[in-house]
Amino acid sequence: MTLSVNIKKRLGRHRKSNASEGASLSGQSDGKTSGFLLDIEFAALPGVTILFGASGSGKTTTLKSIAGILRPDAGRVAIGEKTLFDSERAIDLPIRQRGVGYVFQNLALFPHLSARENVAFGMTNTGRRDRRDRAIDLLRAFHVEHTAERQPRQISGGEAQRVAFARALASGPRILLLDEPLSAIDEATKLAIISDLKALNRELRLPVIYVTHSREEAMTLGERVIVFEHGRIVAEGEPLEVFSAPVRASVARLTGVENLFPGRITATHAAGGTMTVEIQDASGVCQVEVPFGREAVGEQVRVAVPSGDILLALDEPQGTSARNRLCGRITLIEDKGARTLASVTSGVLWRASLTRQAVNELNLYPGKQVWLAFKTHSCYLLDE
Repeated sequence: MTLSVNIKKRLGRHRKSNASEGASLSGQSDGKTSGFLLDIEFAALPGVTILFGASGSGKTTTLKSIAGILRPDAGRVAIGEKTLFDSERAIDLPIRQRGVGYVFQNLALFPHLSARENVAFGMTNTGRRDRRDRAIDLLRAFHVEHTAERQPRQISGGEAQRVAFARALASGPRILLLDEPLSAIDEATKLAIISDLKALNRELRLPVIYVTHSREEAMTLGERVIVFEHGRIVAEGEPLEVFSAPVRASVARLTGVENLFPGRITATHAAGGTMTVEIQDASGVCQVEVPFGREAVGEQVRVAVPSGDILLALDEPQGTSARNRLCGRITLIEDKGARTLASVTSGVLWRASLTRQAVNELNLYPGKQVWLAFKTHSCYLLDE
């Protein structure tokens, strides 16, 4: 069953003037608008589709439009053969008829009801005993059946999160919408809940739309990623494809490619299939080898290198295919939860992702000299 979304909605305040009376959903305006036009189209198959992007890019508005909480200005939303919204045909089903499960960022659990009562609240056409048994089964599926008779204030944040997931599934929805559901919990609990979600999704195979601006969540949970920027979709595909090889500089920034530098082509080597680029930042300058392209010597470019593609070594790497080998010094080591990020100066400031185990085994610390190594094809020339 496929979820199809094709909607337009003006976001923010838009003050009309005489010059803008004719402005429409084309996105034109008189320059006196504090918002932007959400104009997106995508399809989501059973499985987890990530809506990824900065805060305010239109992700939550998209979820609320699918659920029926907000009404788009124009467009169509359908799940399989069932139309939820169609502006041309004047179809706008109420929330209760859409078959949507929704987990809000703030969870929105009823504070005066127990966990079991919260889960049972969304069940209809079911007897009291059946509602109770079904609610307990759902709580058990998320490993929180022990909270059944407790109110939200009496359970932990991670437990409340699991109760909210159970409640979203209580009505037997056809799609599940999750709006940054794990943003307020610790890393260990987050990883455990993600594991449960993946297991549950293998069983149910619903279209799940998951909003986040965490690259780690998107990489761990998503089967497909759609990148939002100012109300537009600027990239989509498998997580590894989108995060590892961004085409646009804006996508590189959004997806957390930590090494992004302006540069200039200083030499081309057609026979070897490479070009030399001098890159720079506030720390200084550096030369790297990038794949051969159409750019000419002297042309300005922007180079991105994913932090996960950079290897750290204590001695200069030998006998390797990595064309870029740079000596540098560690300035900072940051724990990012599932990964560790090392900052290294070598002309410019580089950032490399590694594990805590690697940090310990190599005895890495600020001030230590290391070597950076990465392949030519780890360097991407980006479009603005």
